[in-house]
Amino acid sequence: MNPMAPCPACQGEQFVCAVVVDSATVWRCVACGLGMTIPPPTQADGREQFADDPAYFARAYAQPKDRWWHRFAAAPLEALEASGAGPGRRFLDVGCNLGYLVEAAQRRGYHARGFDGSAAAVAFGRESLGLDLTHVRIESARVDPASQDVIVLNHVLEHLPDPGAVLRLVRGWLRPGGLLLIGLPNFASPIARFTGACWAGLVPAQHIWHFTPAALRHLTAKTGFVEVRRQTCMLTYVPEGAKGWTLYAIRRILEVVGQADNLIVVARKLPGECSA
Repeated sequence: MNPMAPCPACQGEQFVCAVVVDSATVWRCVACGLGMTIPPPTQADGREQFADDPAYFARAYAQPKDRWWHRFAAAPLEALEASGAGPGRRFLDVGCNLGYLVEAAQRRGYHARGFDGSAAAVAFGRESLGLDLTHVRIESARVDPASQDVIVLNHVLEHLPDPGAVLRLVRGWLRPGGLLLIGLPNFASPIARFTGACWAGLVPAQHIWHFTPAALRHLTAKTGFVEVRRQTCMLTYVPEGAKGWTLYAIRRILEVVGQADNLIVVARKLPGECSA
């Protein structure tokens, strides 16, 4: 069965059923591993139930942040800095939520700003955190061409109907040689395969796409980028008890070998025009 042929990442024609959750099925491309939720989730593309709830974002920010949360949240900036980015760079977080990463980037010396389609998230970030955030959807954003040194799409692409179109759009906002950081759940991780429908990164009610490193590499290449760094870290995980610490140790090993369940890729904008 070919529910989404051809694959939007690699143009593959064969798909297999990977996971079934309630009425949703995640189909996997045999060639590159990209998964797609069918039927498409109704809460994707900025329609999440919490998107218009100011109290949700206030509670999320007020919730105590343990060392496990901070470890996960710091990983994108560490990947950028290992790729040559650093203080003084113009930094745009696309789909910034209430501005966690914008705030962290400012502390590290970036000229950081962001935008998001949730008016409630942006209002909280502006009013409570004093961040430079704008309420706008990606396709309506006005960003000067070649004006940014770094653009971030952190846990955004999996929610969008056409990730390729978004990559082509944000590419135009980057200066020549600028860096794009993408973070998303790693559908190729052994954690994703072994936990199946229980995997924390699946979220079929909100995620249209389930990316693997191969699928993301195909998509970035054909939209005018070259991958310069790839790393993985575990999705937020709090070990409890002997079993929990054993699983934590396994997850740490998967990080070392590049197979943990949160994928972080830094790609550089290539010169010339990207493919259609």
